[in-house]
Amino acid sequence: MANVEGTQDRQALAGRVAARIDRLPLTRVQWELAILVEIAWGFIIVDTDGIGARLYPFVWRPQHVIDTVQYGVIQALQVGLGVLLGAYVMSWVAGRFGRRPAIILSLALGGVFLWPFAYVQSFWGLSLLSILSTLGVGGIVATHAVYLTEMIAPEARNRVLLASQAVTPLVGVAISLLGFWLIPGEWRAFIWASALVLVVVLLPLVFWRLPESPRWLEAMGRHEDAEKAMADLERRTADALGASLPEPEEGRHPLFPPRGGAWRELFSSRRYRGRVLTLIVCWMFGYAGIVYGAGAFAGLYMVDHGGSPHFVFLLFTISYVFVFLSFLANSWLRERVERRDTILLMTVVFSLAILAMYFHPTKPVLAVFFTMSRIGSILWLFNMYNYTAVAFATRIRSVAFAWTDGLAHLGAWAGVTLIGFLYGIGPNHLGWVFFIVVPGALFPGFLIRFAGIKQAGMVLEQVST
Repeated sequence: MANVEGTQDRQALAGRVAARIDRLPLTRVQWELAILVEIAWGFIIVDTDGIGARLYPFVWRPQHVIDTVQYGVIQALQVGLGVLLGAYVMSWVAGRFGRRPAIILSLALGGVFLWPFAYVQSFWGLSLLSILSTLGVGGIVATHAVYLTEMIAPEARNRVLLASQAVTPLVGVAISLLGFWLIPGEWRAFIWASALVLVVVLLPLVFWRLPESPRWLEAMGRHEDAEKAMADLERRTADALGASLPEPEEGRHPLFPPRGGAWRELFSSRRYRGRVLTLIVCWMFGYAGIVYGAGAFAGLYMVDHGGSPHFVFLLFTISYVFVFLSFLANSWLRERVERRDTILLMTVVFSLAILAMYFHPTKPVLAVFFTMSRIGSILWLFNMYNYTAVAFATRIRSVAFAWTDGLAHLGAWAGVTLIGFLYGIGPNHLGWVFFIVVPGALFPGFLIRFAGIKQAGMVLEQVST
């Protein structure tokens, strides 16, 4: 087997465990793992990453706790520095100790640092909490797509990833309904309920039901552990299938043992360097615009145009329902459409919706086109997660996620801080609208489309090695 540039002094081995994973038929076993991980992602992200956007328009601003510029700083610390630190620390945990411990630790961090938001009422205290509370966010961002990519065969990968990720908008529905019920009157109860779900419900469930990735164990040279984990996965799959499993197809899963300094390979290898730089730029501008730049101020924009707390949270709820349906539609496409094409389409959908909200900010228009913008932004985000995870080999996948998605949260930090000022510039917040549409959505969409790699239907070890 030919060596790959950047790995010349390592002999390519046959990835036997990887071959055994890729021949597993799709059963309830893979669905259970995928849905459980995505529920964990949903509650960590929606509970902690979005806490400021829920509380500022209806609690912090009316009570004069902080002003709009300070809110922009808090959001930037939350989505920038906190997630960045979490992504790097948890990617190291995922690469050194395993995907499973990183996911478990992310849940614990998310819950432990969420409940103090119910009592802290100062700018500096909220700033510190905004960093600490999103360490878990960075952790689950750096591991959820990585883990599921390694556990699912290529023929079913896109279908299972996107269909299971559809549960995250359902989590958003549940949390938005809770906010509709409790905010602003019982906002502290809202925070406590969110923290308890993470620590009391999801943490024990994930600890009990989530196995380690056999593909990662094999790539790390832990062959005995990989064999045990793989045998258990095969047994569960065969039981669910009610039949014997097909034989693995050897020779399609080149495995290069790790050799330390995984991050160096990302930049020394011509194969990976271009991918890393393209993804850093796309993630950096996307986080600043279509993801956090839009999400942090959309609720405030609706309040400034007459939206009440009930209007905003009800609209959040309805939009999540349509996002759920859009996930199912996207998963139905399976591998027939390249992810980079879908990513570009979602930036166009988002941009057109935001422009409609800008030119006609009436409540009916806000309701329809905010929902469209939400579909565009969330499907962009998850397709980018899946694209990034598939683009790198198992031995460096978690580190690559930290150096691309993780490092790009500096863009979220700087971008959201800047938007705190841009929101007040121009007629009807034109500075904010221009920033999230042009550099924040269209630019990364076109860049990934024309500088990205093809992934549809590819064996993971082939497309990423």
